[in-house]
Amino acid sequence: MGNKMGVSKVARRLGWLVSGFVLVCVLLGFLGPSVDWVAAADPGKEGQSKDKDLVKVRIHTEALDAEAGTFDLKQKIAMIEPLQGYVEILVRNSRLTAQKLIYNQSDDTAELSGNVTIAQKDTDAQAERMQADFAQEMYVLEGNVYLKQRETEGDRAGDTKLEVWSQWMQVEEEGNRVLARGEVRVIEAERKAWADELDYDDGQELAILTGNVRLETNEGNVLTGTKVVINLSTDEAVVYGPTYAEFILESDSDTSEDKE
Repeated sequence: MGNKMGVSKVARRLGWLVSGFVLVCVLLGFLGPSVDWVAAADPGKEGQSKDKDLVKVRIHTEALDAEAGTFDLKQKIAMIEPLQGYVEILVRNSRLTAQKLIYNQSDDTAELSGNVTIAQKDTDAQAERMQADFAQEMYVLEGNVYLKQRETEGDRAGDTKLEVWSQWMQVEEEGNRVLARGEVRVIEAERKAWADELDYDDGQELAILTGNVRLETNEGNVLTGTKVVINLSTDEAVVYGPTYAEFILESDSDTSEDKE
């Protein structure tokens, strides 16, 4: 009986070794120029669909014999940086790409660097680096950040609704909540704005600009202040602090003709 138990232990160990070897081979790119790897993001949660529990990673590389990445089987940490290629991550409703990925399966977070992009249903963004929390569906982007949001309803569905440039940005709720800092520039259909910080909440229909704010409308009006709160549903702007404004006066051509 002791001999049988020994054989069983050896078999189990061999099974783990084989599984680990196959996984490492996949991550090193031995199975072709485009490799899929699937990790369970949170297998302990019940009542969720299978797709929501998965983080799917695809390694794209043209260098078939070069090392593409490593996976720490004990710590459950993957470090992927394919030569002459990039990493693609699919999770829930987001598609992310980068030149380098460090993924921590235990806490469901990732660090991405090098030509980082994120594509969601109605929002796209790009940056030099990004911290991703897949459990909270929150993304923090750094370095030359750019975000574009599209219209979702009406005749303008699909058209650009909002563009934001900054040096730091936090994106939540698939782009419906955006916090941006550092050389912030905003373009909407009716206006442009510059500020040190932006707090944009599409659900509450509010945009709060703070620090060296400058607001310009397409008609040529200019408004500056230390803080400007814009009600996006009514286009009403409330200004705080020292304020300077320039307004373009509209001439009444009919009145001018009557006076003549």
